[in-house]
Amino acid sequence: MTRTFELLDSLPTQKDNKFLPPVADFETDFVACTTIESKQPYSEFIGDLNKSESDVREYRLIRLPNGMTAMVIHDATESKACAAMDVNVGSLADPPLYQGLAHFCEHLLFMGTSKYPKENEYSSYLSAHGGSSNAYTDLEDTCYYFDVTYDALEGALDRFSQFFIDPLFAPDCTDREVKAVDSEHKKNIQSDMWRQYQIEKELSSPNHPFSLFATGNYDTLSGSAKEQSVDLRAELLKFHAKYYSADIMKLVVVGRDSLDQLTEWTVAKFSPILSKGMTKPMFKGHPLTEKELGRIIRLKTVRQQRTLELTFSLPDIKPFYVLKPGRYLGSLLGHEGKGSVLSYLKKRGWATGVIAGRATTSAEGFDMFKITVHLTESGMEHYEDAIRAVFAYIQLLLAKGPQRWYQEELCRVSEIEYRFMEKLNAVNLAMNLANTMQQKYLPPGKILPDSLLVADFNEELLEWVQGFLNPQNFRILLAAHEMIDVEFDKEEKYYGCKYRVDAIPAELMRDLRAELVFEELNLPGPNQFIPDNLAVKATEKAEEPAKEPELLRMTEGLELWFKQDDRFLLPRGNIQVKIETPRAYDSPLNAIFNQLFVLILNDILAEVTYDAQVAGLWFNVSETISGLSLQIDGFNDKLPQLLRILLETVKSFAVDDTQFETYSREVRKKLENAKHAEPYNHVQTNTQYLNQGTMWRYTDKQAVFGLVTKERLQVFVDTLFEQARVQMLVLGNFSEAEALAAADIVMTTMDTLPLPEYARRPARALLHNFGSYVHHEAMPDEANLNSSVDVSVYVGQTEDHEERVLMDLLLLIVQEPFFDQLRTKEQLGYLTYCTGRKYSGGPMSLRCIVQSESNPAYVTQRIAHFIRGFRLRLLEMTQEQFDKYANSLKVRLEEKLKNIFEEASQFWKHMGSGYYEFDKIDFDLAVLAGLRKEDVLRFWDMYVDPERACSVKLLTMTIWSAKIFRPSVAELAMYPEIVIALHGCFLRDGAKRLTLEDVQEFVAALKDFKAAAAGTEAGTATETTTETATETATETATEAATEAEVLQRVVELFKRTADESLSEEDLVKAVAKISEPASYVRTALAMALESPPAAAAAAGSSAAGGSAKCNGGNGAAVAIGGDLANLGAVRTPGGSWAFEEASKYKSTLCLSGAPIPVRPLKPKYE
Repeated sequence: MTRTFELLDSLPTQKDNKFLPPVADFETDFVACTTIESKQPYSEFIGDLNKSESDVREYRLIRLPNGMTAMVIHDATESKACAAMDVNVGSLADPPLYQGLAHFCEHLLFMGTSKYPKENEYSSYLSAHGGSSNAYTDLEDTCYYFDVTYDALEGALDRFSQFFIDPLFAPDCTDREVKAVDSEHKKNIQSDMWRQYQIEKELSSPNHPFSLFATGNYDTLSGSAKEQSVDLRAELLKFHAKYYSADIMKLVVVGRDSLDQLTEWTVAKFSPILSKGMTKPMFKGHPLTEKELGRIIRLKTVRQQRTLELTFSLPDIKPFYVLKPGRYLGSLLGHEGKGSVLSYLKKRGWATGVIAGRATTSAEGFDMFKITVHLTESGMEHYEDAIRAVFAYIQLLLAKGPQRWYQEELCRVSEIEYRFMEKLNAVNLAMNLANTMQQKYLPPGKILPDSLLVADFNEELLEWVQGFLNPQNFRILLAAHEMIDVEFDKEEKYYGCKYRVDAIPAELMRDLRAELVFEELNLPGPNQFIPDNLAVKATEKAEEPAKEPELLRMTEGLELWFKQDDRFLLPRGNIQVKIETPRAYDSPLNAIFNQLFVLILNDILAEVTYDAQVAGLWFNVSETISGLSLQIDGFNDKLPQLLRILLETVKSFAVDDTQFETYSREVRKKLENAKHAEPYNHVQTNTQYLNQGTMWRYTDKQAVFGLVTKERLQVFVDTLFEQARVQMLVLGNFSEAEALAAADIVMTTMDTLPLPEYARRPARALLHNFGSYVHHEAMPDEANLNSSVDVSVYVGQTEDHEERVLMDLLLLIVQEPFFDQLRTKEQLGYLTYCTGRKYSGGPMSLRCIVQSESNPAYVTQRIAHFIRGFRLRLLEMTQEQFDKYANSLKVRLEEKLKNIFEEASQFWKHMGSGYYEFDKIDFDLAVLAGLRKEDVLRFWDMYVDPERACSVKLLTMTIWSAKIFRPSVAELAMYPEIVIALHGCFLRDGAKRLTLEDVQEFVAALKDFKAAAAGTEAGTATETTTETATETATETATEAATEAEVLQRVVELFKRTADESLSEEDLVKAVAKISEPASYVRTALAMALESPPAAAAAAGSSAAGGSAKCNGGNGAAVAIGGDLANLGAVRTPGGSWAFEEASKYKSTLCLSGAPIPVRPLKPKYE
């Protein structure tokens, strides 16, 4: 039976709500205007937008004739322009028969329009102008956004607007993008976040569309359409025609152009979008009714984790934008200081964190408030006591009543934050504002400050909202990998998540209804970290801000850099401290101790520094391979005070029994969970392992975890800072004297002996040999459907100015075609991208990464095929196209810093690299100005092209899903990579009885057949020297007959080796699938038939790389050949070295030298 959901004209939950503000007025204070150039009509808001006084951008709020509201934003310093369109319809509007249709529409909208029919026209244009795009589908919104160089905005807007005017939804794109949606879903199947979200949806009211499957997959889209005997594309067109109306669209455009010009483009290009008189769809009822409340849901997680979540059903509280009651309650229930719920639970070793607030799963018409507790193993046993503690605090809030002083503190902090607001990234600004503008109660003058400002105190309203936090109005979700004496009797349909649902135990409910008094629970006290002094030291911005900090001190124990803010003139600062100590990472065991030390340290700091975070200060304490890192950012007035607290806590660290027990289990849990990372994460980690001199894998740490004890941890921490070197940066609203004083705080508090230069352990890169090396590894998570490939082509040295700029330029050129070919056209996998990596002191690499259900051998071959063919694209690139890419890189390099944190991070990166190249951007711009397209081709030929490069260095990391066949080491040595690839494609489509030997013999027979056919044809052709139309037709017919025979043989092979369990109907479908011209089987077969004999491939340059044309090009490979074979590696028929033991291969590689500074390091003070 098909479900239907009742639409509403108004919100019943708010119908009689006396607190409800009026619907926002978008008529008053709007005046009629016309654009300057085209004289097109629009209306403009002339009231006060209440912009922050520190905001240098200019804003204009307008309404188009079709009812669309838009915000145009001028920023004279922004190097990137962008736009975001929020359509006020999301997955809640999915037809029950086609779940995921809104998400599917989001995918298809990018695939061509009537004006720009080429499916990758939009992405190609953006890529050529240094841009990118993306989109997301939420419950009630679908947001599309892009960024591009500032001078290409008009062209991008023209292409962007057409998606909402006349999208094509081409049939061939429709079929392919269903697979992309399906691939995206399969990527998430092992994600506990997505699994839990779907459980929450499945166990909500079946009468509300919240209960549907929002992502969608092949079955809910194409499969459902076939069951209904309808055309999925037709359903998509209906959805778009019904909901994509200008009335419920909000647009934000940010650019360097004037407000008048931005208005001109916005009105001209977006006014043609049809207005259908739409309002957003709203649905009757609430996802959580009496039937869903009062329940406890227990679900089995993939990872080792333990989560307690209390969800309360609320009416929609978003309209109360002034008071923000969700933020008030969340800050109290999620408080981490003394007297808080978290403090109470941590003292007993029951929890490591508490998060509270309005749920992200809320939408107009309904709300939810969630309290999430991250439990320990002991906490799982006491989860009911944890719930009692939460309700005891809720009762305390109800008994004490709303606290005016606390709300006023929140208001004071929000006022300071907004007054001295730092500049946001333009894309994030556009997305946030487009979504904010959808709030029907938010008036124009509140749009800009809405994300930060809290105002007003309404005791009656707060009491009303607090009243919904009661035992009759919540449900419990308990998630863990293991639960004692729990039998999971249900399985969720789309993710396979096991769970069970019961009534909340009666005894627990009785306790929650009774009075709960916990003496340790108290409301927080006044916040001592709210800044008092907000004066700015610099009086005016420098015309040309200093491009580097000044080195104040340089000794064996301290390196101090300082720069007073001359760019932003805000009362903010940033302090970075790295305490370098070799013991921190000199073994896997010490790496665990350092990680455990930092976890416990942050646990201690949480209680004493939570107020600092509420007051706009931020800090991060983390372990690094060189020791300990401290980062502090925020209003500078109290930053030194916070710095002292952090360091004193480090120095006085003492291991507590409860904390050790709690966090040693957390570390063990993280190590166990590491295997559940996505395949593409695994291959990237393995790639890093074979490029970084010292790195411990999670398996290395697991091997020694049994040696971890409380006593050993204490000894480690007590001796960790006996000798250390401090590297420090002080930047912002500080004087030089204050910077020196901050350094004195560090050195006095730490009281450590200096670390001499010879004892330092700088990060060093590994240097790879010429040739092709392939790592094979089984996916540790056996339930994951996906495999992954990471191909690294080494391309020059980081220290070479020209080569590093060419590397950046090449990435801009190659990224979009790579994505378009392998992701869009071939549908290899949802995660498909090309990136680059620069290793300090070592090489650079061009990296191609794909996560796919296809076997890694096939994916590797497709990547190699792309690389082989890309030279032609470089040859055909016009000077105009090259200039666009060069300009895109220039604009990116010239991008202005947006805030103090960005500036500090940039300086800190140059310091940490060891090069101290603060003027790197100037160098790169100078090099870029002299480059031509021929230089890119030369760079490609020198390092990448397998036919021309003197010495290709290629490292391929592969992760094989347990769900697919993985060849043994012996089979890797016996069968060519393309045979393994073709075999995997046959298996994927159902030829389960096919062997590698079968495939090899089949390919050899086909090659002989085609050679014979070609010989016959050639013999016929030599009989006459004059080719006629008839002869041409005969030749074409012969080729067609040959291909038909090849296909017939493929089908026969498939039928002979198909899974015997396949029904006749499924066999017919499988044959039709592999018979498609672009099927995986036929694509792999074409590559196999084109491939040279194995001996020839091994002798020359293989398809994957490894040329030996230049003197010495193959020398390294020959010299170490025997060594690798003795270490278990095998030489493949294609000439690559294949290995499984990464650590053994790593031991054969040489280390780079440490980076050498590009400048003398002379301090101001000796």
